Amino acid sequence: MFRYSGIIPGLPVVLLFAGCTPHPGPVAGEIRLQLGLQYLAVGEYTAAGRNLWRAVKASPDDYRPILGLARLYQTQGHDAMAGVCYTRAEKLAPENGYVLNNYGAFLCALRQYDKAQSRFLLATLSTTGDNRTQAMLSSGYCFLDEGQLTRAAEKLTTVSRTEPAAADKLLAEAGRRIERQKFADAGLLLDIYHQFRSASAESLWLKILYAARQNDANDVKRYGEQLARIFPLSIQYQRYLANEY
Repeated sequence: MFRYSGIIPGLPVVLLFAGCTPHPGPVAGEIRLQLGLQYLAVGEYTAAGRNLWRAVKASPDDYRPILGLARLYQTQGHDAMAGVCYTRAEKLAPENGYVLNNYGAFLCALRQYDKAQSRFLLATLSTTGDNRTQAMLSSGYCFLDEGQLTRAAEKLTTVSRTEPAAADKLLAEAGRRIERQKFADAGLLLDIYHQFRSASAESLWLKILYAARQNDANDVKRYGEQLARIFPLSIQYQRYLANEY
């Protein structure tokens, strides 16, 4: 079973200029935080850790550098250290959607499904907007990872019905699961997507990939013909013609 990576985008990587301020400590911590996140984003883990720890020293009650360290350790495979940091971040910001979503995804990756779902539920109840949508999606994906397809379908259908942006995210997740050969998961995600969205060049292409992995030549041809008819100029159709599936 594919394990959810446990990394959810949420912390903006934006450098801040110090300017003139009577509080140099917090400003220094902010600069170190942003540097650490930028280094993390490009895989410079030693520099990321150094700057994030300096951010913690400058602002020990700020959950963000602790969350950054949790993501760093998780990326490096240091699950025990990541768990300590996630727990600390949760104590500092118990109702923060970024923290709850990332911690929940981390727990799901460790197959601690009940603990993960408790974080997603709290994030759903305590946040709004993108954080709430992400929590519901992450909950559905975690049910998929656990093999609970019915509960996953219920959760993902609900969020797709209520949150306009959710269906498009399902499409991206379906592509990732096809890459990881989780074809049952991908098929479910594509079916839910098409309940709320018209066929797109990308969704038809993913249908082709899905059908090809199932050795279903009839569906490969059927979706290829739809691409030709609806999206003849798309890159997906060109890939179909080149037999890249």
